[in-house]
Amino acid sequence: MTAATSDYSTEASGKDSAEDHQAPTPAEPSRQPRRVEVRDVFREVAAVWSAGVVDAISWHRCIIFWVKSEAIRTRTLQCAMLNGVIFLGSIVLFNWAIGPTLELMRHFMPEEEAWAADFIGAALSALYQVLWIYPIYCISFVLNTVMYQEVADHALALKKSTPTKSSPPLERLINEAFRVLLNTVYIIEMNLLYYIPVAGSSLYFLHSCWLASIYCFEYRWVHLRWTSNERLDYFEKHWLYFAGFGFPVSVVSFLCPRFIDAGMFAVLFPMCILTAIAAEPRALRLAPGVFRRLPVFAVVQGSSCLLLRLFEGRLGGAAGNGESKPSSRQDSGAATAASAGASAAAAVPASLG
Repeated sequence: MTAATSDYSTEASGKDSAEDHQAPTPAEPSRQPRRVEVRDVFREVAAVWSAGVVDAISWHRCIIFWVKSEAIRTRTLQCAMLNGVIFLGSIVLFNWAIGPTLELMRHFMPEEEAWAADFIGAALSALYQVLWIYPIYCISFVLNTVMYQEVADHALALKKSTPTKSSPPLERLINEAFRVLLNTVYIIEMNLLYYIPVAGSSLYFLHSCWLASIYCFEYRWVHLRWTSNERLDYFEKHWLYFAGFGFPVSVVSFLCPRFIDAGMFAVLFPMCILTAIAAEPRALRLAPGVFRRLPVFAVVQGSSCLLLRLFEGRLGGAAGNGESKPSSRQDSGAATAASAGASAAAAVPASLG
């Protein structure tokens, strides 16, 4: 009996010992987010910027617009004729034909009469620019504005892009006025950056790329009836893509001399509008949060907001000093405009955060 009990105790202790030394069941691995490597971030940066460049030069996407719309074909050819043949042709004719001819004639004149040839050449150059180049430039600017809008309207109709929402006419007017103010302040800021030592020219070129992208995509955003803050918010989230999209046309403009750069931009711009309508902008996903949205328009928005508040203060002071009491309809309209303007001005600082 004692032996059996001892054997049982020994067997039980052996089982317990075996269970104690048994390997523990491995726990399920915890699901942790994959660490983003630096090389992946750089690859994404290169891919997003390259996507903007590729979309800008993907002219094959414009073929469908040319085939389906006679208006787009006509307006594109008219832009090429007006800006490429008439405007640029006039500059090329003077710089490479009339100018060299006058210089050649100077060599055949006596030395004491050379001043007369120089005076005639300078006077003819000034008259040619004042009486021909500048008027053509102004006329082409107005005509280009009309033709660009028609190209964008027909392309958006073919794209079947419908506005996301409807806004009152007064609100659209205020948004467009605020957009013009933003663009004006942005151009002033861009030109001031050029005078920064060492990095000024690079910053100026980068802002030129962004400005070209703004011009190209504004037709699309206006058609969608986005507010100014919505456009700027979208732009700052896709800042790297837009830097790449505006790169090709900016390079062409920078490589050309004065007036020729404006003509080349005017010739290429209808194609840029079409490629912008067909494009799908990309944003950064793997980069740190501070780079996913770059506050490109922080200074522009702050300056514009300050100007609006100063203007609102002067307008309110002038209205308060007036002697005549406005009618109820005028009072209602002024209140609506003031509230809309205050909303736009108040939304600017909010978007800076």
